[in-house]
Amino acid sequence: MRNGNFNEIYQKYHRFSVNSARKIVKDEMLAEDISQEVFYHLYEIRDTLELTNDRMIKSLIFMATVNKAKDYIKKSWKRHEYCISEDESPMDDISEGIINVENIMIRKEETEYKKRVLAKLRHRNPMNYEILIKTVYFGLSPDSVAEEYGITRNNVNNRILRTRKWMKKELEKLRKM
Repeated sequence: MRNGNFNEIYQKYHRFSVNSARKIVKDEMLAEDISQEVFYHLYEIRDTLELTNDRMIKSLIFMATVNKAKDYIKKSWKRHEYCISEDESPMDDISEGIINVENIMIRKEETEYKKRVLAKLRHRNPMNYEILIKTVYFGLSPDSVAEEYGITRNNVNNRILRTRKWMKKELEKLRKM
């Protein structure tokens, strides 16, 4: 997906996401934060998404927003959630004031491997890819995903398990190259 396409999706569905979150959390600013997190996660995996179906995009954004809003409600008022990407965590790579460039490069390489494997999964088995994205990345319940696809919860869980095993093998192949 090109960044231009992602910007169009963001412009088109941002208010929809905020309004959906606000109905649950009853706070405009918190709803904005939730929407931003949803789109941040979408942006992180944008290269692995096939977002040509408006109905699917809207459904994905809605379910991710609702689940994220429910997560906020479940949390204690004392706990806060912070989002930081791997690139923004330099403290892990500093030992005695020296930046460990090797660790940074290894993490970047690992991230690239994961993106490649996700893209391969999307091409090879689109249904398992969508199930994995919806349950793992967007936190949808296996029951809701099973209902959407007309399969059993057990089938959803088995697909996730098999997909994770396949992805682990694929990552190992890339690491050995």
